[in-house]
Amino acid sequence: MATVLGQRLKRKEDPRLITGKGQYTDDVQLPGMVYAAILRSPHAHARILWVDASRARDMDGVLAVYTGADLEGKLGTIPTAWLPPDSDIRMVPHSALAVHRVRYVGDGVALVVASSRSIAEDALDLISLEYEVLPGTA
Repeated sequence: MATVLGQRLKRKEDPRLITGKGQYTDDVQLPGMVYAAILRSPHAHARILWVDASRARDMDGVLAVYTGADLEGKLGTIPTAWLPPDSDIRMVPHSALAVHRVRYVGDGVALVVASSRSIAEDALDLISLEYEVLPGTA
């Protein structure tokens, strides 16, 4: 039986990747494809006082902008973990976008759908909002 431990292995994908001929999911272009970008919270725990996405919605190439308030009651919650049977662990329901408060750095606050990735990302800069930073929780 041949052993591979301690031996160099020839990687089949190297020539394709080294010569720039690799195909990545970011390279895929499909007819009618749109792009999304998510505005994420910089705070670990904060109350969302207000969100104004009107400037982003008015930007050319922006197809839709959603905030947590826009989606409240229209989408279910995201399952956050698998729980063992008969577990007494309580999981708090988690919405796709934060509605009244963010609970971790990176919590999604708004979603922009646009005709290009750059337009979607630029539109995030046009969304105004204000947080009231709250003490961290354990």
